[in-house]
Amino acid sequence: MRERISEWKHLLPDGTGDVVVLAVQVLVVLILVGWAYNRGFRQAERGPLVRLPLLVLALGVALLVRHIQSELWQPIVIAGSVIIAGLFNRTGDGRGMGIPMVMIAALFGLGYMLSAITLTVVTVLVYMLSPVKKR
Repeated sequence: MRERISEWKHLLPDGTGDVVVLAVQVLVVLILVGWAYNRGFRQAERGPLVRLPLLVLALGVALLVRHIQSELWQPIVIAGSVIIAGLFNRTGDGRGMGIPMVMIAALFGLGYMLSAITLTVVTVLVYMLSPVKKR
């Protein structure tokens, strides 16, 4: 099996494995937060676990923050993406998890795994313990 993988590995550009791992991390966090968020709603009111625009935005922020090495531009990109996530939340029905997901994705992009996991746990607990009308 390893021989077959090594035969095709040269076709992938360098860093593809890091991007795949980052995408899986963002997807798993989005599934966890989406599950906790939808838990209090009735079946008819629940949204999908994985919202595609939010996944694209979060993964884009993580990749962009990982790519930019300037200490000036990283906070500007993160602030702009939080504003865009807030606009995504306003255009829907007022229920959104965009801002926490963008912040978690930015932490993943910066390489702060423990902080991202902590923020994920806090977000899941807040969504599980808060009443639906407050969201």
